[in-house]
Amino acid sequence: MRPAADAGPQPAGQPARQVPALPVAPGTGVALGAGVALALERASVHHGGPRCALCDTSVSIAPGEQVALIGPSGAGKTTMLGVLGCAVRPTAGRVLVDGAEPWSLSGPALRTLRRRLFSAPQTPPLPPRQRVVTAVLAGRLPQWSLRRSLASLWRAREPEIAAAALARFSLDDRLWSRVDRLSGGERQRVSLARALVSDAGAFLIDEPLSALDPTLAGQTLDVLIETAATRGATLVCSLHQVDLALERFPRVIGLRDGSVVFDRPPSRIGREDIARLYLNRDAGPSPGRPEADVDDGSAASRPARCF
Repeated sequence: MRPAADAGPQPAGQPARQVPALPVAPGTGVALGAGVALALERASVHHGGPRCALCDTSVSIAPGEQVALIGPSGAGKTTMLGVLGCAVRPTAGRVLVDGAEPWSLSGPALRTLRRRLFSAPQTPPLPPRQRVVTAVLAGRLPQWSLRRSLASLWRAREPEIAAAALARFSLDDRLWSRVDRLSGGERQRVSLARALVSDAGAFLIDEPLSALDPTLAGQTLDVLIETAATRGATLVCSLHQVDLALERFPRVIGLRDGSVVFDRPPSRIGREDIARLYLNRDAGPSPGRPEADVDDGSAASRPARCF
C-alpha cells in the first residue's frame, strides 16, 4: 500500500492524515545532522586558462551557521560550494572540514567525511525513469549498506520518510510518479527533499530556486532554513535572488571574479555594495580589490585578485 502524506487542509468532515516524522537522533527528538565547521584557507581553483575560478579565498563558517552566496554568473559560487563539499580539489591553499584536511585523508576516511556533507547541484542528476520515492531516498544511501542500497532499487525502503520530505515541499502527490513526468521546478524540489532525509551535518545548495516562481521560491527556501536550524546543521546556499538572501540569511558573502567582495550581515550591505558586485564589465572598471569588510579588517585577510 502506498503511503500518503499531506501537509495541506483536508475536506470538511474528514480526519487529517498524519505526515510521518523525519528521522531523529535516538533519545533527542531532534533530527539528525550536527553542524559541520567549514573553512577555506587561501584556496584557489584553476580550470585552465588565465583566470581562476576561485582566487586566494579565505572563509570560515561555524557549525550550524547559515550563509548565502551571491554574485553574478561566473563569480565562483558553484566552485566554492564544490571545494567546501570536497568535490573540487583546490589547486592552491586548503579546505578544512571539521578541522580535517580532506585531501590529505585516505580514501575510506575521505568517503566517511563526505557522508557528513550534502551537496545539491543546480541541475539535479535524477534518472528520468526512476520513481520519485526512490530518487528522494537516495539521500539515505550514505547510511545504508551496499546490500540495502541495491535492494532499494527494486523496492522502496522507508517510503514514509520520502513522503514526509516531499510534503514539506508540497509534492506529496508525486511520491510514486516517475521523474520524467515532473516539471523542472518539481525536479528541483525532489532533489532538495533528499537533504531532508539525509543525516548530513552540512547542506551545500547551489541555486535551489532557479526553476521556481517567487511564491514557491520563498516557501522552498524557508523549508531549507528551518530544517537546518532545527537540526543544527550548517547551510551554505548560492542564490541569484538577492532580496531573499538579504531577508533570510544572517550572513551574506558576495563573490565576483572568484574573489570575496564582501562578507557581512545584511544590515551592513547597502545598495552600493550590490551595485558594485553586479557591475557590468562593459559599463565600467571591475570592482577591484575588495575593501576591508571581513571580520578582522586586516589587510592580510583581504582576498587577492589572481588575474
